[in-house]
Amino acid sequence: MSLLREGKTARRYVLGYDLGEETSQISFLASDSDLPETLSTLAGAESYNIPTVLCKRAEVNQWFYGKDALSKIENEAGIRVDHLIERARSGNRVDVDGTGYDPVSLLTLFIKRTLSLLSMEMSMDMVDAIVFTTGTMDARMIEVLSEVTGALALPVKNIFYQSYEDSLYNYMLYQPEDLITHASTACDFNFGSMTVYDMKLNHRTSPIVVTIEKTSYDGMALPEGAFSSNPERKGEQIKKLDEKFLEFCSRYMDGRIVSSVFLLGEGFREQWMQQSLEFLCRTRRVFQGNNLFSKGASIAAREKVGPSGRLDKYVLLDEDKLKSNLGFMVKKQGKEVYHALLDAGENWYDVKKSLDIILELEAFLEIIVSPLTGGEKRIHRIEMDSLPMRPARTTRLRLNLTMKSSKTVVLHIEDMGFGELFESSGQTFTEEISV
Repeated sequence: MSLLREGKTARRYVLGYDLGEETSQISFLASDSDLPETLSTLAGAESYNIPTVLCKRAEVNQWFYGKDALSKIENEAGIRVDHLIERARSGNRVDVDGTGYDPVSLLTLFIKRTLSLLSMEMSMDMVDAIVFTTGTMDARMIEVLSEVTGALALPVKNIFYQSYEDSLYNYMLYQPEDLITHASTACDFNFGSMTVYDMKLNHRTSPIVVTIEKTSYDGMALPEGAFSSNPERKGEQIKKLDEKFLEFCSRYMDGRIVSSVFLLGEGFREQWMQQSLEFLCRTRRVFQGNNLFSKGASIAAREKVGPSGRLDKYVLLDEDKLKSNLGFMVKKQGKEVYHALLDAGENWYDVKKSLDIILELEAFLEIIVSPLTGGEKRIHRIEMDSLPMRPARTTRLRLNLTMKSSKTVVLHIEDMGFGELFESSGQTFTEEISV
């Protein structure tokens, strides 16, 4: 038993947490494994989905989550609390059983309870990194998740957040190369509006530029949110869905070469695709499942804490990414060399960089903006004429770079003076750079 315990302790893990409005999942990747596994809520079964729902027992401070919550709600033994992400984003207090609750605290409770499911596999002390992924990752979502993880006080040093597009990208680049020779498509369908992710690779660029376009298709939505329990009605729904999906696929694939198609979500779980699947399988490889995003997030977690090098030849430029390189020319050993400030491919909400520079005699900075998606390289000049006149190389500036959107870099410059020779003037300059 001691040998088994030592072997298990030696293993390290990274986690990918798919936080969905309807269901959530957790995947993990062990240090001695090449591919991630997804946590099953039922031993011996592929039961990955955890309903993103809480339930409070009436007049008692007892809470349930996931499938237990649904069971209690169905038996009228508790009060349903759902739409946890939407509520947390809004920030409005949630009234449950006559008491107002902070919505971020409710989301924190759900995530805490779901992470406890991992206890059969590992302790949180064995986790090196977690990547949370969700459908909408913007500044507000980052704020909410930062508050959640802060409240959880997890013993994990590395916690990251990313969109489904990022998770799809990480998942795909761990697949055999023949699946990404041309475009790849992922269709996420849960009986409502189908979300389609179209991943394209430009092999003519170095690094290879990857783009993912996200669109919605409403033609397959079922008003009931699921198949009817009436066999005759269900048969009609299946026939119509198959026709609608075939119509969509025919139009979507027309004139394009698509290497692989991934059918995700509960909507594809039942084998209702007949004509549509036959069409898709003619010249493409088709996969079905519902844990791609959590697996992709766990792969991203490993790459963030210990890069494998397999992503070096690619750069993802989706709508959340900086699409230009930024830098400037500096003098080193008497020669002017390029110094990188920001690299294309970074999530705009992750950009936080600070550095100090020493000016020669000039009272300006010239930032070189080099787009990776085409377009001419250009120079953005920042004038600082009001800086005090000092001898060459005796003005130290602190540059802080953040982004307010994927198209706007904010550069904040502060005069730091020069040690005991020159005090700081207290002057600051803030410049927005379109990229």
